[in-house]
Amino acid sequence: MSATVRRLLNLALAAATLAALAAGPARADFRHQRMGARPRAMGSAFVSLSDDPNAVLWNPAGLRSDDRLAAMVTRHWLYDVATLENDMLSLTFPAWHGVSLGAGFIRLGIEDIYHEDTYLLSAAADVPWLRGLAVGASGKLLRLAAPGYERYGDPAYDGGDTGFALDLGWLYDSGANWRLGGVVTNLNEPYLQLLATTTDPDPVYSGFAVGGSYLFRDTLLLTADLRSREGGWDSVALHGGAEIWFYDALALRAGYNVDQVTMGFGLQDVHWEADFSLETHKELGNVYMLSFTVRN
Repeated sequence: MSATVRRLLNLALAAATLAALAAGPARADFRHQRMGARPRAMGSAFVSLSDDPNAVLWNPAGLRSDDRLAAMVTRHWLYDVATLENDMLSLTFPAWHGVSLGAGFIRLGIEDIYHEDTYLLSAAADVPWLRGLAVGASGKLLRLAAPGYERYGDPAYDGGDTGFALDLGWLYDSGANWRLGGVVTNLNEPYLQLLATTTDPDPVYSGFAVGGSYLFRDTLLLTADLRSREGGWDSVALHGGAEIWFYDALALRAGYNVDQVTMGFGLQDVHWEADFSLETHKELGNVYMLSFTVRN
């Protein structure tokens, strides 16, 4: 295989894993699924909020928080790597027989070289015996492919790999000023590999998050999550964020995500919302994200 193609494959994976470039074969990652400018601006502390199309990714139980038809598109600019693409589309639908539905698609990759695709279908419903409690699930089809291997005739490349994963979430809305939530992601921890010669494919790791939020005077929202780190449940990190609204039209946001400072803003009207976020990373540079939502 061409040395140039191998370097591009490793570049895509390095950016996705927040690591330096590395030699050797590419493997599944699927860690850049936590998209959405609003939650990322708030330090990725969003498991108890999840009241918009971001719920499809962050906590499917949150689909019960908003009963409107909505569509959100997100563009993610990673570490000034111009050829690296990271985009998302998510949809939410009005409840049908008491069940709220959502769908989503995420792509991370370099065109014609490497990509990770995630297709999501989500559903949520209220728990009848406890008012304010909702539960939800997201089924995910994970598709890993590297056309760059195929183009240069690598005999070990068999066309990519496909796996399935399941997220389960819950959310409790007190009906007052506070909410609690939790989610388990990639519950079944599928294994994916690009090359037939890979003897120890990496799993798409499972994880969890629990958190809460509180709204002060209908203006200032504070939120915090305890979220597992990548690769195991025995290491956790605290995420925190804040959001303050002015005239129900402009929001300013800030947060802390492990070793990253995050910030952003949002503008909204009745039928649309635009959100922007910025994250800092000491070694790799800045990360920008823009989301635009339309709703009925």
